[in-house]
Amino acid sequence: MQIEYDIEKDKWNQFVADNSSPASFLQSWQWGEFQKSLGLKIHRLGVAGESGELIAVAQAIVRPLHLGKTYLEITKGPVAKRLATGYLQLDLIIEELKRIGEKEKSIMIRINPPYEDLKLFANRYSLIAPAILLRQTEPNDTVLVDLTKSEDELLSSMHEKSRYNIRLAIKKGVRVAEKTTDRSAFDKFLELIEETAKRDGITVWPRERFEKFRQQFMIHNSPQPSLTLREGVPPLNLREGGGELLNSDQPRAILLTGSFEGKILAAAIVMLFGDSGTYLYAASSAEQRNANVPSLVLWEAIRAAKMAGKKNYDMWGIAPAGSDESHSWAGITRFKTRYIKAGETGMEKHYTGTWDLILDKTYHNVFKLGKILKKIIK
Repeated sequence: MQIEYDIEKDKWNQFVADNSSPASFLQSWQWGEFQKSLGLKIHRLGVAGESGELIAVAQAIVRPLHLGKTYLEITKGPVAKRLATGYLQLDLIIEELKRIGEKEKSIMIRINPPYEDLKLFANRYSLIAPAILLRQTEPNDTVLVDLTKSEDELLSSMHEKSRYNIRLAIKKGVRVAEKTTDRSAFDKFLELIEETAKRDGITVWPRERFEKFRQQFMIHNSPQPSLTLREGVPPLNLREGGGELLNSDQPRAILLTGSFEGKILAAAIVMLFGDSGTYLYAASSAEQRNANVPSLVLWEAIRAAKMAGKKNYDMWGIAPAGSDESHSWAGITRFKTRYIKAGETGMEKHYTGTWDLILDKTYHNVFKLGKILKKIIK
């Protein structure tokens, strides 16, 4: 086994798509390019087996800190094949990341791995729970919808309230359409996501970041013409053969809008990669709540991912296991979990979260102390 750096884009994406489920789009080649467009430096490395085939990869983002220091961030990675050699390929990845960290003056490597049981992994590499909160991380808890089930099975198994809301939206004439390359629809999404953030007290990307995301995943990797969605109810239909064409190993994002009485009142961005569709961002207006536009948009997003040949639909974020109604995500958790029947048409998935591998104890303690003092001063 040996470290490789010169890995071609399609080969990289194919490996990540084939060896992660739900597919780790955060480890896709294009996600790295997106980070570069934001001014960040990235490192891509892999491990090749005896015959030259890839057996592990990791994409690390170099994030700046004060005092000329940085840290490496690996989200939903490393991605590795399950081999009889166990952790040997990950050993090589971790050791190489340490060397990269030294060159980048990193105080630590922050890893958010795509595993549910991290005990052996954490113990092997001396990982610790984060002592410094640096930025909002990706959700560690989610809901997966089983897209191998039929639409009838999915509908019949969901909570009766969700099923009622979907049917009521259809009856009222709510229309959902795919508007991935429509500039005006994207602008409306931006308005709605800002309204949603203000109303619900959540943090979302600034407009500039959404624009760069659009360029990377909705323009450069536009699903047109392989994805053709028809307006109407039920509105989403793939052209014959479209599902197979869209089921590629290149990450693509689609924009769905929900309209009532001619006005867009809800929208969602869905990432399609590997075996999965991901409900990445959703937004809605406070107007005409009784029309249940968001409910139909979510259902049509699930249908679109299914028609694109995906096996999983990742709801992308619920409250942690054991949370009560006081949790800020209690409402959205209730909304999302009602779309599955656990054990039959989906499941809740709880990852192990974020862990740190400390490279520079002295500076790590300095930054930790700085965070503590900042809280005290506030």
